[in-house]
Amino acid sequence: MLCASEKRLNITEMCSAATFNVRFMTFLNSTVIRCEGLGTIIEAFLIVEIALLALGILEFLYLFYLFLFVRSMHFNLTCLFMHYGGQYFFSVMARCVILYQQFGFHIPDEYLFYANYIRTICLFIAFYILPIFMVERLFATIMVKTYEKSRHFWVSLVILAIFFPLVITSGVAYINCWISLPIHVATFIIVNLTGYFGLVAIYNYNSKRHQKTLKLPKNRNYNLSERFQLAENIKMCEVLRRVQISIIFFNVFSTSILLLDHFPISPRFLSLAYVFYNILLTIYAISCPIILHQCLPEWCKNTRKLIKLILGNRINEVRPRTTFGEKMIYDNHRDLTNMYFMQFDKALR
Repeated sequence: MLCASEKRLNITEMCSAATFNVRFMTFLNSTVIRCEGLGTIIEAFLIVEIALLALGILEFLYLFYLFLFVRSMHFNLTCLFMHYGGQYFFSVMARCVILYQQFGFHIPDEYLFYANYIRTICLFIAFYILPIFMVERLFATIMVKTYEKSRHFWVSLVILAIFFPLVITSGVAYINCWISLPIHVATFIIVNLTGYFGLVAIYNYNSKRHQKTLKLPKNRNYNLSERFQLAENIKMCEVLRRVQISIIFFNVFSTSILLLDHFPISPRFLSLAYVFYNILLTIYAISCPIILHQCLPEWCKNTRKLIKLILGNRINEVRPRTTFGEKMIYDNHRDLTNMYFMQFDKALR
């Protein structure tokens, strides 16, 4: 006899003509759940997942506020991060459709079919994301003379124009079983490692070039704008490396769980692993913005201001000035860069 939670819980088991020939990521079999007596446990985990999804939505809304109103990185990096974060909202909506069905509410198979497509493709965006940051920093290194002075918005457009078709194709291939599962997982791991170590190589290259300019101040091969851009490249590579470490950990760990589908494993263990997989993905989505936030002083400063404002504390911000009353601290990189070169020109006269 089924307990109340097992009666309410309707774990996805789709066998209609609309869904029979496609792969559902982390498929849960309702018959196995009932036989193993896992209904109560899985329902509790699903409730935890829903709470984490709600927390993630609030977090990403604030993240987009920071992207739009607090400039802390180059336009192209901001654009790439916004596309990376934007997939989360679509992924959550698709996941909510699946969760709605799993709690016993009727949803047409076609809706579940589309939800599976949307969620899988969005997750593939997260799984394949690392190399695009590496490529953006590569462009910044190649165009070191002008990259910080101009948006070069075409860089992000080119990267995304190549990235999205590849990711969508890979996601569709996964759903329709065109490629074996081990190949997908191996590709995830290779792509993530390539993105990480590629960024490490770019960081080391920029560091060596920057050290060279400091050791040879009379060397005319480097002007001040190049030195400034090299310093910015090093700074952003350090930020991205910290973010990438968390991304690569979650990506490799979570995608490795998908390999369980390929081996004869206990249905009970497999069901629990799938539930853990979904919880892990939600934690992944929540943790990466926190790490990025902590790496950017401009964001931390803005958050402290908002907290003080919400708590009703008066903000007494000290803005240092020079002996002649000129500003010493600027709110964005462009003003800071312009003032840096203006002061240098004055010193040369």
